[in-house]
Amino acid sequence: MNIFKELVLSVYSYGSYKEFLKNRRSKVFGFGLMLVLLYFIITIGIPYLMFHMETGGYGAMIEEYVPDFELEDGYLQIDEVFEYDHNGTYFYVDTDQDLDFGSAEELKEFLDDYSQVILVGREKYIAKDGKDIVEIFYEDLRIEYCKDDLQEFVPFAYVATVLIMICIYIWDVLLFFLGVVIVALVAMISASCMKVDLTFGQLYMMGVYSRTLPLLIKALVSFLPITIPGFFIINFAISVMILIYAMQKMKEAQLQKPLEFHSDDDFS
Repeated sequence: MNIFKELVLSVYSYGSYKEFLKNRRSKVFGFGLMLVLLYFIITIGIPYLMFHMETGGYGAMIEEYVPDFELEDGYLQIDEVFEYDHNGTYFYVDTDQDLDFGSAEELKEFLDDYSQVILVGREKYIAKDGKDIVEIFYEDLRIEYCKDDLQEFVPFAYVATVLIMICIYIWDVLLFFLGVVIVALVAMISASCMKVDLTFGQLYMMGVYSRTLPLLIKALVSFLPITIPGFFIINFAISVMILIYAMQKMKEAQLQKPLEFHSDDDFS
């Protein structure tokens, strides 16, 4: 049975879970990797591609949203004046040579009114985050920079994006297989109550397949503008219920075997 057929059957055909136990561990592990990859593509890959198509990429965003600026000889020049004041955050950019913010100490009373502040002037910038206040003069940085220089970092930005996505995928894989442990442990209790003879390893293998439907639901829920209370518990409960149904199918199949044997014997 190929892995894509198993993907479909794991959603609705609980009788197929007995067949999944015949798979090699490497194949079950590969199924888990593919399932997480599918979840990753839906929740991160597709949204990122849509974002890239709508914006034109990092380079296009720099051209459209970043104003022309030049940092040279310890002075910053930006043609535009920008001000943002909302919900405890204040952001102000003005590099007019006649403007002087004053020192951070002199602005203490003003800074205390906000939780986050960024003031960008001609000679320095002042930043506040919580209780931390930083005041830096550009001449101390000893760098020269302009808008065109930002474009040179666009390829590195894409490399960083790929590396971040790889790290997220690896993290999702670790969480996935850890989650299957939880499902298998709960399923062991159910197996004991149902008097179904399955080891933890077998329940773990079945648990990997039982995560298909919950992960697909989780992927779709991630696009909703609201948060569903207790969805974490609901998500794992679906996997446990799938395993209970699968074990019930296995139990029914075991009960039917003697009946089928006697029927054949009588016929002969």
